[in-house]
Amino acid sequence: MKIKNNIREFQGKTIDKTKRFKRQIELKRLEKYANEIDMVLTLYNKKSCDETMMVKSFRKSSGETTVRKTHQEDVEKITKEIAKKLGLNEQIVGIMAKHHDVGHTFLGHSGEWWISNIQEDDGLGLVCHNAVGTRELVFTEHIYNQIIDKIKVHNPKIGPKEVGKIKESLWLIMDGINTHNGETPEKEYIPDVRKTEKEFELEMLKCYSIKGYDRTIKPATAEASLMRLADQISYIPLDMVDGLREGLVRDDEGNIVDTLDEDYIQVLTALGIDKTEIDAANEEKSYLKLAERLKEIFVNDVIANSTKGKITMSPRIMTLMNELRNLNNQKAVNNVILEEDQETYPTAIRKLRDKYAQIFMSENLDEVIKQRSDSRKVKSDKTKSDIPESYDENDQKFIRYVLKSDARDLKFTEYTVKMALRQSIREELDIARDHVLNQKLYKDKEELGLDYTNKNARIKSYISYYMEQLNKGSMIGYNEESRQADIEKIYSRIIHSEVFKYGKDMKTRLADVMAGKYIASLNDSEFMKLLQDEQLVSPEQVQSLTRKYRNIENLQDEVYIQSNWKSIAKAQEKSTEIQGEIE
Repeated sequence: MKIKNNIREFQGKTIDKTKRFKRQIELKRLEKYANEIDMVLTLYNKKSCDETMMVKSFRKSSGETTVRKTHQEDVEKITKEIAKKLGLNEQIVGIMAKHHDVGHTFLGHSGEWWISNIQEDDGLGLVCHNAVGTRELVFTEHIYNQIIDKIKVHNPKIGPKEVGKIKESLWLIMDGINTHNGETPEKEYIPDVRKTEKEFELEMLKCYSIKGYDRTIKPATAEASLMRLADQISYIPLDMVDGLREGLVRDDEGNIVDTLDEDYIQVLTALGIDKTEIDAANEEKSYLKLAERLKEIFVNDVIANSTKGKITMSPRIMTLMNELRNLNNQKAVNNVILEEDQETYPTAIRKLRDKYAQIFMSENLDEVIKQRSDSRKVKSDKTKSDIPESYDENDQKFIRYVLKSDARDLKFTEYTVKMALRQSIREELDIARDHVLNQKLYKDKEELGLDYTNKNARIKSYISYYMEQLNKGSMIGYNEESRQADIEKIYSRIIHSEVFKYGKDMKTRLADVMAGKYIASLNDSEFMKLLQDEQLVSPEQVQSLTRKYRNIENLQDEVYIQSNWKSIAKAQEKSTEIQGEIE
């Protein structure tokens, strides 16, 4: 048995080595056309480039506040520097890095969390910025065709065989964007060199249906693995700078703290930054030089500890970097969302979604898409005659956005709806069964600004069902087969439009998701303008929602920490503890 295991291990390593070599050949082929690829992606990466990172853009007080464009270019610089030292593909990892945040919604992570929580009430799945970016580019914008067209223009003598090979490899860049989520740190980043394009597309689907799945998928290349770590190397020091610069950090009395305190100093000195550098930064109240020093330390450590097949840092430096991130969370990130944000935005988003979903239903936009799809390339610039004149400008924008889809794009959305439905049924049945078997009273899920009426009602109906089964003795011997049968029974009823107590039918679900998809495509200014146009916020609310953090006297009294952020921050702290033990 031991000999067989050794043979399998040897064979596996040989296959992986071959696959890694093949990946490098594919990336080298793409490298020849890096300029054309970058030009096309840049067209779609303007939406969020001027949006801020940790700080909410409506509340920023400084022109130096870190924006997503700055961060993406910073990650590009970091990845290229490391890639050069490790012998990885500088140009391709640079493209991945420069465009990795293309899918961010309005107001950063908060926008995607709010939409996700609203969809959760109806069992509609999630919105994850990494998957939003790749999904929009691949399925809605048909980015591969656009890149090939650009390459042909710039290289008129290129042959069809070469074009075919390029198109077959472009998914590797999209995979880098889809797997970049580095919020939960890992000890090491090892690429899944056996991953296929079909598996990459399945991962996109799962990002829309399984909570936290986006933080578990492995990149297909060492380059994408590098970018996943470089993302953290960039944003952790910049979050520290922005927290101090924007007045987010407060002492116990609520006074603004714009100098590094002992908690920060302890971590920074442990990382090798001299106390005189810290004192000088505190005296000048300028921390960008320190941020650059931190990135330099992290980059050098990655270079010293990584190989082409494994991207990592020394346990000590990684633990300290994560401790710095934890300090940022406690002192700054936790103060970013205020109660008025949480009370206002989710309610407005739900109203917008319901309105656009109704338009989708009344105009049968799914049927329009299917009827208009044929073997020809679907154009994205739809004529005005496609849209009823009775709709106002904002409604017409929504319709135009939806009509950019073709049958394949719509089918992908239908898959996400069905997969999310199965997943929500599974999770809610598990909650109900746990309460019945452990004789617990179900406590309604609640969160400020969010309505979980439908979700709570479903779970309670499942609890009643299991109580009946328990009283009949049917829960004895309940197993995975029984669990799956319950899931399929409820799923089938919804699929066949038996709405009753289980929720909305499939067409309504599709309309809701397409409406949410459109809202997720808006940037900060578009989103706020839409809220004002639709009179979902008053002038007084706008004035309050755009207050600068520095001008809020009792900031901590107004802070609201989202449930999503609590779970992520907790996981980050836990990971730091584990890495500390490794050290």
